[in-house]
Amino acid sequence: MIGFAALVVFFVLLPAVAVGGALGAPVLLSVAGVLCLRPSQLRQAVENRPAWLVLLGAFLTLAAASSFWSEHTAAITQAAKIGVLAVGGVLFAAGARANPRLAAGGAVAAAAVLAVLLSIEALFDLPLNRAAQPGGETGELLRNVSRGSSLLIALVWSAAAALMARGGRTWTRLGLLVLAGAGFVSVQFGQFANSAAFLAGLAAFFSAFIAPRFVIFVTFAGLVIWLLAAPFATPAALALLDPQALPYSWNARVEIWSYVCDRIAEQPWYGHGLDAARAHDPPIPVHPHSASLQIWFETGAIGAVLAACALIAAGRALLGRLGANRPAAAAAAGSLAAIGVIANISFNLWAEWWLATFFIVAGAAGALVPQRR
Repeated sequence: MIGFAALVVFFVLLPAVAVGGALGAPVLLSVAGVLCLRPSQLRQAVENRPAWLVLLGAFLTLAAASSFWSEHTAAITQAAKIGVLAVGGVLFAAGARANPRLAAGGAVAAAAVLAVLLSIEALFDLPLNRAAQPGGETGELLRNVSRGSSLLIALVWSAAAALMARGGRTWTRLGLLVLAGAGFVSVQFGQFANSAAFLAGLAAFFSAFIAPRFVIFVTFAGLVIWLLAAPFATPAALALLDPQALPYSWNARVEIWSYVCDRIAEQPWYGHGLDAARAHDPPIPVHPHSASLQIWFETGAIGAVLAACALIAAGRALLGRLGANRPAAAAAAGSLAAIGVIANISFNLWAEWWLATFFIVAGAAGALVPQRR
């Protein structure tokens, strides 16, 4: 009962937290996750030991351990935050899985309300953020809504799939309406990453209704291949570009990625350590703007292989559970494609709000996957 109430409160508060920048999402997620904890879940996790969870734990353990050789002085503190958030996030996803109707309904409500709030911000010059932060700089307020938009674009596929899974024209139209709202938001606030992520998610989402297992396989395969190939493929791709012909933001990314690839070659096996990019400012402003390159840069080939294995195991587990459930496949494929795009051209992998987004989406999409009988 406590876990049920915690999930209700979580989804009620999520839109307001997200439109204000989503920085409170990690705390909200962790509290809800702890309140969802049931002893039976721990027992099942110990007994079943799902491969994806073991491999994810191994990767996160390596990332945390790398804080001891990181060039960033506060890396150990960041490792502790990641550990706490990971535990809370897994518990949240398990709680959502144990309450699938609530989690699916909560995702629908949260995505719909968030789309409305962000549309208001886009159409009327950020009135909600200006009211919450009087005198705040416009640039900072735009970063708030950009983060909220990314969270929406990651979550909307689960919401739309949950509506369409109910069957009938009315529910399908409502699902399409939610997608349209997210699509409108994706082209606001000057964030190319969000626009590209929405298009990638849209293609994966509808393709999964046609060929669910194939699209899930291709989506996971694409993420794994790019993760493993990124430090080798990126320099080859950048060599084909004229940086001076690119917009400023992309020219900056070209310089960052080139620098990061050179540094990866210096410590190819175990990397430079957690959050080490912060010690390389100004060549790397805070983070590499690519999750794949960041994993290589911080944890080396060992970390990249562990992360790739975790993705492969997660893909196998998902394919084993999907059966003929097309809405669940669409939710997973759309979420993975959208998150994959944003993660590889935008945010810091270890930003707490962004990590929280992963677990929120895992809970929402997982609620649609058939339960094991």
